[in-house]
Amino acid sequence: MESFSKWLTGLSYWWILAAFAAIMVGLYFLFNGIKMTKNVKCQLLVLCGMDLVTLLFYLLTFNLRISKLAAEAGVTPRTMPRLWALFMLLCSIGAFFAIIKQEAKKDEKFNKWVFSLLVGLGSIFSVLLFNYIGYYISSAIFIFVVMVAMGERNKFQLILVPIIWCLFTYFVFYKLLYIKLPFGSLFNGLVR
Repeated sequence: MESFSKWLTGLSYWWILAAFAAIMVGLYFLFNGIKMTKNVKCQLLVLCGMDLVTLLFYLLTFNLRISKLAAEAGVTPRTMPRLWALFMLLCSIGAFFAIIKQEAKKDEKFNKWVFSLLVGLGSIFSVLLFNYIGYYISSAIFIFVVMVAMGERNKFQLILVPIIWCLFTYFVFYKLLYIKLPFGSLFNGLVR
């Protein structure tokens, strides 16, 4: 599993994105072809998309380094992502059966394709910017832009939410779990 994780880590983001898109298109046709899932295919696709991202994060945990101190303590950088993946899997199983049981309630019409496309493209550009401006600034900008796009106008919240998210991820990943998220080539000299 570790060799697969190393291979996956070496892949370009574009290959991972292409594989994700291919799987999602295949699932669309699968759900559209089954009578029981035809009316709820969009709900199931959202659920499967979250599961694919969870699977990706789980597979990447095999490539995380473990210090001797963390291994002796029993809590390693691999622990939290794996617990999160297990929690997501259990929630997904429950959500899958809940969606299937509601046969009479069809997918609602969705008229926010432009917003969804912009959020998806924003996510991709945010990840691509990790190498240049780092995870923290990139995610803060992304959260700010999505909040504005969703109609948030409270300036205090627009500033506070991205800052709190960055502080939370910094302390949880960098200080608690010893996982270094990318600081970006522009700021690598500032943080060692």
